[in-house]
Amino acid sequence: MMKLLHELDAMMDSIYGYMVLKSYVFLLRFNGNYANRDYAERWKKYGERFDKSVLSKACEALKNCRDGKILDLVDAMDRSSYYALIHPEHPNITLGFIKDADLWNLWLESGIYRYVRRAIAEILEIGSGDKIVDFGCGSASPKFYSSLIGSSGLYVGIDYSKPLLNIAEKKCRNEKLIDRVRLIHSKAESRIHFNKNYDVAIISAVAEYSSISGILRNALEALGYEGSIAIFSELFVDLQPERVELFNLYYSLIPGFRSFPSLREIEEFFEKIGLDYSLKPYGNHLLVVQL
Repeated sequence: MMKLLHELDAMMDSIYGYMVLKSYVFLLRFNGNYANRDYAERWKKYGERFDKSVLSKACEALKNCRDGKILDLVDAMDRSSYYALIHPEHPNITLGFIKDADLWNLWLESGIYRYVRRAIAEILEIGSGDKIVDFGCGSASPKFYSSLIGSSGLYVGIDYSKPLLNIAEKKCRNEKLIDRVRLIHSKAESRIHFNKNYDVAIISAVAEYSSISGILRNALEALGYEGSIAIFSELFVDLQPERVELFNLYYSLIPGFRSFPSLREIEEFFEKIGLDYSLKPYGNHLLVVQL
């Protein structure tokens, strides 16, 4: 398990290192005279604070990258950044969960998120008979988790992108897993009624597009206030504050992006609710809450 978690953190370091290198090249081409003044101004401020000494660390992180496919999403963000300088909704910004669902399906299948799924499944020991609710399931997680829980298990995936859910349903049908899968078209933070209790709630790479407290309230209801919640984020702002500005520059190109969560706001949510809980970080990007 520890090897898998170390690899996950190392791969996220590689992704950040690649972002740093891409941003440096972007700034070399940047002249500040663009139609989208807001986005240009944010890059200008980032460039004024850019410390070239980080380039060596970025290169070192990339040397440890053993899977180049995890970098594909950064390439798409980098390309989209140039178009965003022209207009915030330029048609060549190909990062929408609805408009560009086919691209997101590739990134969800072969990018960093496949390693996240493996880590969550291993840490929580997901197996036969488990009942899982997955907030922001996308197109790849339904097939993965439903294949682990067996015919006696149940998987519920929730996502606001109907095209991604359609892809997920097709995959589950092709693998003859659809009998144990329920897919719900909804925002993860919207009020959702659950007619049974689940064992595990998964909140993976969705908190930055939603209200984390809204998702956690849904997770508690789904679990019946007892069970495990796995939370993955590409960035927890209080664990790696030096990454916030650059991550925000790139992820703000994704429709629906709000802000990355913090470990503290998750702790404050449970303290305010008054539940008995334990929160255990697994590296810098994965948390498990035990109720």
